[in-house]
Amino acid sequence: MARAIWKGSLAIGKQAVAVKMYSAVEDRSIRFHMLHKKDQAPVEQHIVRKDTGKDVAREDIRKAYPLDKHTAVLLQPEDLDKLVPEESRDIQLTRFVPATVIGDQWFDRPYYLGPDGDEGEYFALAQALEDKNVIGIARWVMRKKSYVGALTAIDGYLAMSTLRRADQVLKFSGVETTKSSAPLANELKLAAQLVSSIEASFDPQLWHNEYRERLQKLINAKARGQKLSPVKVKKKAPPQSLAASLKASIAAARQKKVA
Repeated sequence: MARAIWKGSLAIGKQAVAVKMYSAVEDRSIRFHMLHKKDQAPVEQHIVRKDTGKDVAREDIRKAYPLDKHTAVLLQPEDLDKLVPEESRDIQLTRFVPATVIGDQWFDRPYYLGPDGDEGEYFALAQALEDKNVIGIARWVMRKKSYVGALTAIDGYLAMSTLRRADQVLKFSGVETTKSSAPLANELKLAAQLVSSIEASFDPQLWHNEYRERLQKLINAKARGQKLSPVKVKKKAPPQSLAASLKASIAAARQKKVA
């Protein structure tokens, strides 16, 4: 059974729905131990002075914000402690907005929310979100940090994704390029055919972390005393016109489907 990482209450006006928060994603990175090249003795990192190379105890470290190359603002631990938000178990829902108004660039980390007591209120809220096709904008404090999040419903259950702040999300301005001309009719037709050629159902099991799989295969082989042949990198084909590229892509997609 999944383990809850936090508990709180979704507060909507004077109403509250108790929930448990669960991680919706898992870090699958392969971790390494660091060893000395000479004799494989374990090594560890230390914080040292740049001028002498001597170790510095953690309690003797202070944070400083650089103003320029030679000047910085020194901050004491008590200065930073005063900025920590007050702990609370309330997830305050401030408004509901149409689900289509929040783009992918705003979403950060997803969590599942499960009921913590009254399941009727929990599932009623999830059903209301699905029926109205809206997202709840929420604020809460968790582990000495304040968050803004988006409350959604997935298959009848509640989910919460933390949202990036306005100063973190870049505007599209400056990314777009000036169109030299509008797409031709035959190019639009080919593009539509390209999309149609690989239409299929959503299947996340097909997404593999190929680097992680190769790394794990290498580790397993070395553990058995075996050697692996290097992976051959495919050469990139010379650039083609848009129409030629689309035709080639459609042909390749059809061939793959048949195979």
